[in-house]
Amino acid sequence: MKNNPRKKIRGKGWKKTTSISLAKYRTISSAVLKVLTKDAMRFSDVVRGVEKRVKSFSGSVAWYTVACLRELERQKKIIRHKTKPVGYSRK
Repeated sequence: MKNNPRKKIRGKGWKKTTSISLAKYRTISSAVLKVLTKDAMRFSDVVRGVEKRVKSFSGSVAWYTVACLRELERQKKIIRHKTKPVGYSRK
């Protein structure tokens, strides 16, 4: 059995946690923090920026970006703006 450490994802307001590969969490969350600015960015722009930084990623970059954004928001490292469309920025 292969050792694959997991990262618990606890979105703000979620009743249930989920988990993803710790390596994938580190890769995507690092890219998210590099992409985000102090100004609110649309989700699609965040995903495009992350895709440019993670070239050979196995899995859905958009899905993992959502998971990482939720966890980073819970950790108070980023801000989710309640705008239409939703925006994200660095703290």
